[in-house]
Amino acid sequence: MSDVDRSIVFAVFFSSPFYDITIGYKHNCPSFLDNAFGVDPAEVHMHVRCIAIADIPESENQAASWLMDTFSDKDKLLSDFHSEGHFPREGIENELSTAKCLANFIFVITLTVLCTYLTLFLSIWFKIYVSSVCAFLATATFFNIRPSPIVSL
Repeated sequence: MSDVDRSIVFAVFFSSPFYDITIGYKHNCPSFLDNAFGVDPAEVHMHVRCIAIADIPESENQAASWLMDTFSDKDKLLSDFHSEGHFPREGIENELSTAKCLANFIFVITLTVLCTYLTLFLSIWFKIYVSSVCAFLATATFFNIRPSPIVSL
């Protein structure tokens, strides 16, 4: 890696904020085997805190002290979670509507069947179009091409 590449990685890494994520399990924490076999925990809560780079001390002693204080705060946050059953200022999820889920499911399945039919049984021009769109999207994804929007909202 060249010095320019290192400086770009350094600038991107240290200009982005850090996210402190604390996960609380309502009834019991799943084991490694539960996660490996896909056993869902009963209820999961997440507490996310954005930490600006400027808030992290630069000296090693101050950073170590800040880190110990941060983990102490996380321990208090988890003990409060276990005693109260939720994190502070926690948002509440709404229940998903069965009708909306069913409508979305039917829409996606219909669109998938229609596109599959058009791709397999229609003219060669549609197949060329689908192939070129797939090639463009794969290239744009690989090279991280982000075209600017035509209309700004």
